[in-house]
Amino acid sequence: MNTRRIFITKTVIGVGIFTLAALLFTACGSKPKMFTVGVLNLSTNIDPAVEGFKAGMTEHGYIEGQNIKYIYNGATGSVDAMDAALDEIMANDVDLIFSLSTPGTTKTKAAVETTDIPVVFSVVIDAVGANLIESLTHPGGNLTGVQIGGSIAKQLSLLQAMAPGTTRIFMPHNPEEGGSIGSMAEVIAAAPGLGIEPVVVGVHTQEEIIAALAMLPEDVDAIFLLGSGFLNQQIANYVSTANQHLLPLISMCYCTEQGVLMSYGYDFFRVGEQSARLADQILKGTPAGDLPVETADFFLSINLQTAQAIGLEIPDEVLAQADDIVR
Repeated sequence: MNTRRIFITKTVIGVGIFTLAALLFTACGSKPKMFTVGVLNLSTNIDPAVEGFKAGMTEHGYIEGQNIKYIYNGATGSVDAMDAALDEIMANDVDLIFSLSTPGTTKTKAAVETTDIPVVFSVVIDAVGANLIESLTHPGGNLTGVQIGGSIAKQLSLLQAMAPGTTRIFMPHNPEEGGSIGSMAEVIAAAPGLGIEPVVVGVHTQEEIIAALAMLPEDVDAIFLLGSGFLNQQIANYVSTANQHLLPLISMCYCTEQGVLMSYGYDFFRVGEQSARLADQILKGTPAGDLPVETADFFLSINLQTAQAIGLEIPDEVLAQADDIVR
């Protein structure tokens, strides 16, 4: 009888210790918290920024499947389709949203306005001008991120150094899309001092972009792909049109591997990595609105294969400035 009582007592004590250990394991945080991050992206051309963001998060210790998971089913392909993607993100009790492009961030800001969900935006040209934040140093609210504007004046001067005599530049422009609006504002500010005449064609749909390129004016000297996720969806058509007419094609995105002659601006992957640093600080407790908005680093890339295809010889002084050359 005494032996049985001792056995029962030891069993109860053992179960109690096991339960206490389990509680301490949870209470002490030995099991890592699983963060959930929603990703909203407009265009497949911006996917390298998503890859860069994930790579950056991994460097900061967020391992997918272990302590972080992403709600992302790929680029939406259209602004209208972003609503359904955002609804899915909001239904998953996310800890943070990574939004790419000005239209996507505009929609995301509206969705989180009555919540405490932080947002890190990227591939946005003028965050203040697009009414996304109050100021670059003190964004306020739920948002901060990395913007990409400020490179166009330098880019246009590099174009003229590569192709002297360039004045009339063809620019399809969506007057209702934030990225296009922001980059066009930079063009308008820089063009007079460089003697450049923008030949602007308004486009509102992908079909209108294709039609505008098919009706390219004969007297233009170059084509400019503005910094817009909406416009970037037709990058293959930009490249084929420019090559067909033997014209320089320049872009803000780092797109020379896709056939663009010259890119001076941001590298999507690196912008994603830069954005991850902000996301890490937020997930560790810093309010998004307290983190100053950062500007992406600019890089010069030149495609010599494209230059040869259009019969353009790039001066050595321009090549010497390049961060990357496609040969």
